[in-house]
Amino acid sequence: MRLAVFDVDGTLIDSRASIFRAAVEAAQRIGIAPPTYDEVRGIVGLSLFEALQAMRPDLDPETIAAYTRAFQNAFIEFHADPDFREDLYAGAQETLIRLKNDNWLIGMATGNSRRGVTRILAHYGWGDIFDVTFCADDGPSKPHPHMLECNMKALGAGAYQTLMIGDATHDIRMARAAGVYAIGVSWGFHTVAELEGAGAHDIVHDYGALNGALDQFSSEVLKASF
Repeated sequence: MRLAVFDVDGTLIDSRASIFRAAVEAAQRIGIAPPTYDEVRGIVGLSLFEALQAMRPDLDPETIAAYTRAFQNAFIEFHADPDFREDLYAGAQETLIRLKNDNWLIGMATGNSRRGVTRILAHYGWGDIFDVTFCADDGPSKPHPHMLECNMKALGAGAYQTLMIGDATHDIRMARAAGVYAIGVSWGFHTVAELEGAGAHDIVHDYGALNGALDQFSSEVLKASF
């Protein structure tokens, strides 16, 4: 048994531009100062309300709630535009298919809402790829280990059989808290130095290198099984 749990934004999907745009437009709609890209990238991966609260601790809960709604509405409007695109990172789809064909279990741990996860699965044709998905609506936000522990419990995988793949320090800290192997990817929201500081066991720079790391992990699980 081998379980690969993936983050989504910044790991599988290049959503950097759309998330930043939503954060800026939502701020403008409710009349607060728009954030910088560095402010936004630092909170991606958390559940939305907690993310915006962490980014703007000066705002009262009512304003954060309004900001959350405005952000969600902006995102809904983006996806209603037939010309809107959020591309997968090169190699992401091929890696998911390879893992499925090689009998890996595949899970998801994302700060998206359940509505967002449903949209993502339908849009990218991942309904038969992911065995389970857990998101911000299912319990405590990253870096709490809840989502990752839910993946393992639902699929019957042990910590030594599980790895977490993500682009953010929240993913790495969640993995370390759950006692599983943490692979950071350098193409998303957080820097290599930030991922190293969070305790990533390995950091990869493209999907070719990620596939190599997955194969290495698989061989280690096999050894541990005997």
